[in-house]
Amino acid sequence: MTTPWKEALDNATKSDLWLAGVGCFAHVFGVGKTGYVVKKSLEPFVVKDLQPGEKHIYERLGQHPFILRYYGEYQNSTEPSNGVPSGLVFEYVSGGVLVEKLALSEYSEQRTAWPVQAAEAIHYIHSKNIIHSDIGCHNFLLKEDGTLILADFGGSMIDDENPTVCYATRYRRPLPPGKTYDDSDTATITDDLFALGTLIYEVTVGHRLYPDQNSRDIRVLINERKFPNIDALPSRIQTVIRKCWDEKYESADEVLHDLQDQHVSGVGYSASNIICPYSIGLCAAILTIAFILAKWNQRKIL
Repeated sequence: MTTPWKEALDNATKSDLWLAGVGCFAHVFGVGKTGYVVKKSLEPFVVKDLQPGEKHIYERLGQHPFILRYYGEYQNSTEPSNGVPSGLVFEYVSGGVLVEKLALSEYSEQRTAWPVQAAEAIHYIHSKNIIHSDIGCHNFLLKEDGTLILADFGGSMIDDENPTVCYATRYRRPLPPGKTYDDSDTATITDDLFALGTLIYEVTVGHRLYPDQNSRDIRVLINERKFPNIDALPSRIQTVIRKCWDEKYESADEVLHDLQDQHVSGVGYSASNIICPYSIGLCAAILTIAFILAKWNQRKIL
C-alpha cells in the first residue's frame, strides 16, 4: 500500500530537490513543497553507516510533540530515477535550527516554554532507553509556531549499544579526576542532563556558553567548573542550570519538577526580570505617603 509521503516523493522531480541541511555524516534534502525531507547518509569513512541505527531509534520513539516526526525509510524505485535520494523521511520543520535563533529578539514569547519542552523531549527518549549523546542547540529545531523539536539520533545510544557520536565541547560534562576522553565510552543520563543545563543557559541568556572562547579554552573552563555567573537569572532557572552542571539530577523527570510553572516566571532578560532601583525607590515613596495619610486621617477621626 502506497503511503502519502511515498507517493509524494515518487511524483517529485530532480528540480524539486533543495538542500535543507548538511552534516558530517548525512545530507538532508527538501522535496518541493511536500512538507517532507529525506536524510541521506554519506559514504562512511570514519564511522559506520548511522542510518540503520537511527531508523531503529525513530521506530521505537514513535510520535511525540517535541520529537521530529519520522515517516519511514524511502527506497527510490522510479524508472528512470527521479533524483530523489533513498533515505529516512521526516517532516520539514520551517523555523530553523535553535542555535541560529538564540538571540533574545527571536521568539521572545515562545522561548519561555523552551526549557520545559527540551526537558520533556529528553525525559521521553530516556523512558525508551535511548540516550541522545549529542544534546545541544544544534540538534533542536523550531517549528513555525516556535515549538522546540529534538532531532538527529544518528549515532545515539540505544539499549546497551555504545554511541558513535559525542557531545560538542560546550555540552560535554567535565572529566572525572584521572580520566581521559575515550570515544568508546558509553553515554549516560547524566551526560544528557549536563548538556541540557547548558542548553537552558543558552536559551535564557540569548547566546552560546563562553561565546568568545575557542574550543580548547572552553574545555579547560568546563573541566575546572568555571561556569558563568547566573545570579541574575530567574531563580528556578538558576536552580536547574546549577543542578545540571553539578550533576545533581538522576532523571529528566526531576528537571521537569524543578521547572514546573517556570514558563510563568519567564526566561531571559526583560523589564519584568530585573528590578530597577528607581522602581524600588518609587514604591517606598508611595508606601511612605500612604502611611502618612493614614495617620493623618486617623488623627482627624479622633
